[in-house]
Amino acid sequence: MSTDTPASRLTALLPLLACPRCGSSLQHLAAQTLQCAGCAAIYPVRAGVPVLLPESMQEPGVGTVSADDPVSRHPYSPAALEIIEAHRDGWVLDLGAGGKHQRWDNVIQIDIFRFPMVDVVCTADRLPFRDNTFKAVISQAVFEHLQYPEWAAAEIRRVLQPGGIAKIDTAFLQPEHGYPHHFYNATETGLRHWFRDFDIRWSGIESYQHPKWALSWFLDIYLDRITPEQRALLQQTPLGDVLAALLRSGQGQAQEVDAPILAALDALPAHELRTLAAGVSVEAINPAKSYAAPVPQTDQTSPSAGHDDLRKLLAAKEENAQLRQRLAAMQEQHTVAQDRSRYLAQFYPQSLRDAMRHLSRRIELSVWMRIRFNAITLLRKLVPQSTWDRLRLQLAQRRRAIASKPLPSAAEPPFLSVVLTPSNTAALTDTFFSLVRQSYSGWELVLLEAPQQSVAVRHAMTDFQRLDKRVRTVPIADAENLRQNGTAPTTQAAYRLHLPEGATLAFHAIQSLVTLARSRPQTVAITADFDYTDHTRGGDTAVPMRCYHQPEHDDNPQALGLLWVARAVAGAAPVAQDAILKPAGQAVAYIPEVLFHHARQEAFLASEL
Repeated sequence: MSTDTPASRLTALLPLLACPRCGSSLQHLAAQTLQCAGCAAIYPVRAGVPVLLPESMQEPGVGTVSADDPVSRHPYSPAALEIIEAHRDGWVLDLGAGGKHQRWDNVIQIDIFRFPMVDVVCTADRLPFRDNTFKAVISQAVFEHLQYPEWAAAEIRRVLQPGGIAKIDTAFLQPEHGYPHHFYNATETGLRHWFRDFDIRWSGIESYQHPKWALSWFLDIYLDRITPEQRALLQQTPLGDVLAALLRSGQGQAQEVDAPILAALDALPAHELRTLAAGVSVEAINPAKSYAAPVPQTDQTSPSAGHDDLRKLLAAKEENAQLRQRLAAMQEQHTVAQDRSRYLAQFYPQSLRDAMRHLSRRIELSVWMRIRFNAITLLRKLVPQSTWDRLRLQLAQRRRAIASKPLPSAAEPPFLSVVLTPSNTAALTDTFFSLVRQSYSGWELVLLEAPQQSVAVRHAMTDFQRLDKRVRTVPIADAENLRQNGTAPTTQAAYRLHLPEGATLAFHAIQSLVTLARSRPQTVAITADFDYTDHTRGGDTAVPMRCYHQPEHDDNPQALGLLWVARAVAGAAPVAQDAILKPAGQAVAYIPEVLFHHARQEAFLASEL
């Protein structure tokens, strides 16, 4: 075992490191920074761990391992321990070490995440080490997570000394697992193909790779994801009966006795199917083709140049998609802000001025706002004062006319009932206008009264009910009775969504939910991605959240509740947040798109109205 401090460990490793961009040596620029002696690239050092990633890749962050997560912290196999012991006189590379609990003096642990014992953060397809550095390379359950496994095999050959040994274990029949990606399950033939440039002296199945462990893993997940009743039925049914029922079903000859068995097997939630699926499919459209001349290869071209170019292209495409999504969200938020301004200008003109003064201290004007401000200032200087006053009066009259115009009401029975207990006028206003702007009008907004609500919030609830017939309030006595009994309010729609304070919907959100529900009528619940912004801490950047991962914000306990759109049942209790992560037999559908925005607002409007 190793007792080195992070500083002494980095000092020992520095002569072995190489720039992932050009391959030159690295040197200390400052206590927390390394610089390439060749291309002058700068790399950070986090808590003594150098982060040596290609320039097109963002730093994933710190890795943590929970007590019930054996996938990322599995110990070394007996064969790996023998290799480590046999090469005490040299360096051994542990590629994709994960969250191991120990460190060995002669083992360099690398991973894409900065786990506690990791020595270097890097990617497997651009190893930041000099040629012929290692006497051995071991990798356990990593290659299935690599996007470019053949590049990783080529990099292993580069950093491995002639005659050095590589011991690679990877997945074949395993459920989809790991974060952030699980790309490949390789056969023995596929693994040998990746390492075809090596002299393979043995390949096959280790004892810990026996099919019984694959069967155990599959059955464990299968039984864990269905309801207790279905689990008990399958556990009590003889294995022969289960196999016979599947055989007859596959031949189209299922019998009545097979129905309970097949129903239990079919109860696996929809979002869990890909974890254990027998196969996956894709249907794709061929886009327009580019016939640009290929770049000629020269002797001076780095063998990894093509890898870098491809990585940059993929990163640019992903960033472009994210920017388009962010721009659309900003445009929607701008529209909602305009609606809120018109509403406040009509009903609370003094509060609007106070609010805008407060916001101006927090939000920096964007480029287009500055241009607009300068244009108005210039116009005011050029036109006479009387003309300027007349223009302002006409603009104010137009805004009042727009604000007083009745908002549309639903022309069909609502699909979605949105339930909200408001406590902040600004947040309620944003939620309301995000609903008004929906491309699908079949919704209702159910507002629950609560004792702690201010007079301003109650006024706003009344205003919105008057402005739009799709809004209704539940009196405080009824709302309190519902909360005490743990039941949900009676709603008219097919689905119900309980929104936390500060949540808004993308303008196409309900349309997306309707489309999915109609195409899959058995769907009980729908989840989707969202983003989160905390304005109370001065933040204005939306953080994307994926619905099956715990949010990184511990101070946002209601974030998960935002994601659950459950089929409405009169008098039923609200769906527990835990059910989102593990809905036990529910027909849950997932839309991999940001449909909700969650922002923690400052409460200045509620206190000043």
